[in-house]
Amino acid sequence: MGRIELRGVRAHGRHGFEHELHHAQPFVVDADLEPRAWPADDDLDQTIDYALAVQEVRRVVEQESFSLIESLADAIASRLLAFGASRVRVRVSKPAAALALDVGEVAVTVERP
Repeated sequence: MGRIELRGVRAHGRHGFEHELHHAQPFVVDADLEPRAWPADDDLDQTIDYALAVQEVRRVVEQESFSLIESLADAIASRLLAFGASRVRVRVSKPAAALALDVGEVAVTVERP
């Protein structure tokens, strides 16, 4: 069995403290999706449509709002499971927070069966 990897999905959203909800800021999402079944042959209908999965990640970041990036990552993971994945791993990075704290990165990772 294998996995589909989405790396560096960029989107702007309103997540975090009250003052962060007024202006969209950048988020970067990585996701690993393990399909329920690996395609038996070269048939597009047997796999996860990664273009639609990327669109869904961006939709969640851009159109929903959470106080915690943990909640954002969990919402993304839940939506990606609906694409035919048996397991997902989602990592959400918040570059503006890292810059404000003078650290390399602020991120959370969730895994869902």
